[in-house]
Amino acid sequence: MNKAIKVLNDLTINKIAAGEVVEGPHSVVKELIENAIDANATNIIVEIKEGGQTYIEVSDNGMGIVEEDINTAFLRHATSKIDNIEDLNSIYSLGFRGEALASIAAVSQIKIITKPEKQFHGISLDMVNGHVINKKQIGAPNGTTIIVKNLFFNTPARLKFMKSPQSETRKISEIVSRLALSQPQIAIKYINNNNIMFTTPGNGNIDQTILSIFNKDLFKKLIGINSAKNNIELSGYISQPTYVRGNRNYEIIFVNGRYVKNQLVYKAIEDAYKEKLPINKFPACILNLHISPHLIDVNVHPTKTIVKFDEEIGLYQFIYNTIKSSLSENVIIPTLTFHNKNQIIPSLRENKSSYNTHNNYHNDTRTSKQIKLESFKQINTIYNENNNTNNGVANKFEEVRKETQITQESFLNSILDNYKIIGQLFSTYIIIEKDLSMYLIDQHAAHERLVYNKMLNEFKNNNIVTQQLLEPKVLELSNEDYVFVMEYINVFLKIGFSIDSFGLNTIIIREVPLILGNPRDFNFLFQIIDELKSDIYNEIHFNETIIRKSCREAIKAMDKLSVNEIHQLIRDLSKIPPPLTCPHGRPILLSISKYEIEKNFKRIQ
Repeated sequence: MNKAIKVLNDLTINKIAAGEVVEGPHSVVKELIENAIDANATNIIVEIKEGGQTYIEVSDNGMGIVEEDINTAFLRHATSKIDNIEDLNSIYSLGFRGEALASIAAVSQIKIITKPEKQFHGISLDMVNGHVINKKQIGAPNGTTIIVKNLFFNTPARLKFMKSPQSETRKISEIVSRLALSQPQIAIKYINNNNIMFTTPGNGNIDQTILSIFNKDLFKKLIGINSAKNNIELSGYISQPTYVRGNRNYEIIFVNGRYVKNQLVYKAIEDAYKEKLPINKFPACILNLHISPHLIDVNVHPTKTIVKFDEEIGLYQFIYNTIKSSLSENVIIPTLTFHNKNQIIPSLRENKSSYNTHNNYHNDTRTSKQIKLESFKQINTIYNENNNTNNGVANKFEEVRKETQITQESFLNSILDNYKIIGQLFSTYIIIEKDLSMYLIDQHAAHERLVYNKMLNEFKNNNIVTQQLLEPKVLELSNEDYVFVMEYINVFLKIGFSIDSFGLNTIIIREVPLILGNPRDFNFLFQIIDELKSDIYNEIHFNETIIRKSCREAIKAMDKLSVNEIHQLIRDLSKIPPPLTCPHGRPILLSISKYEIEKNFKRIQ
């Protein structure tokens, strides 16, 4: 029996829409902070309890909402940020779809207190299940406070799949910190279960904002970048290759101030770090991409964290070249340091002592107006007192960067001057003394880099020498891999591999680059195929990947070297440009200063 087609009621429509807009408490926090930013707030307070599942509060000192618009603000697709479809081509605000408040109200108990500066009184509005249950005039500070309680109380299916409070807190912490980094001119205070997690100064200084949120170790490893081309500008910080993460959570990207997650930008960043980081390790970065709004589409998904670019290949090359150039000029030599094994460095600073305005919030007899006014006042007081201190800290770290870190470029330029060979350790590491430091050279990684550079140079000069295999190697591939190899067979040929089809999904390898010797097996070819399938943006990197994977076959570890061989290795290293890493990202060189050695022997304090 056919059912009649009918239009869903508003409540059902809002709940369906909320499934896209409100993925969890972190989505609520993001939308509310972005609304506060769009309202020109200079102070924002974010408070959550139990991972935001039971309580979320976002307060700001922005423009507020006039009384006659308060009800309209909770209607679907109601917004003050665009007027028509043409406005989508020139969006500078973070919000514009007009879905957030309606979606949040549909799946929670929500309260809003708001007052524009020119309005003599504030408005308090309570909603449950999308319906207004109370509205009245009250005294309130300028700005808006929104309190969201019991998220998904009326959608049991969503509530059942809610993650743990700890997991939701982690997501919220990420969102708040990212939005704080995107808006250093706004003071943002973040409170979790009555504990102040961080407070940013709001003075426009990105260095101080970074120090407010992340640990000092990250700050010391950052390199500033700023580049512009064809009305596109990239600015911010990238990390030294000595600072690595296990995932890309610290690859923080903003497009015109909007926090986004974009695979093209991630790929450009990570390709620029290729050969500088170990496999499956990622850099940290805080990058602001400024681009004309008509060259991007931010109306891809209700969360607005996904954007599309008009000129993807050109943008990829711009980001890739900017980062790679900065790294080649600023890469430092990794330093051996000794840490207390029990020391744990948190990713977010926890500052519980700044002030405790909200610690007894629910037992407080003060009015909402008094609490908010005092909170905003205390934010300003704290940072007026501490700005000089923060400036001093930032300047101190900048001095450390300049005075105690040796760049690989300066080391290579002087490596042949005044060095002394101490010996060879474990038939793998060369020890040399130079100036007031000891250096360990991984001879296996060094050989691999030298072979890679030689093979790459031969390729660029169309001068790769090949050798015929005594026994041609037959490999069976999946249909997908076979089609890929056949498509790029000329590229493999230029790099010294003679490959032919040998029947259905089978290839035969007859020649390999002479420098490889006789490969032990050809498993590396499968690694090449897997990595190259995603390398559609960068032809140079495509070729380098084949060489990088191949040259590993030419290296043997645990070789005993004579003094003359060590001298020759050092001479060869002195001729290569940074990075001093093997083609797979492992360091060739580590240093430890005389000061560090004597400090650990307790000869100095």
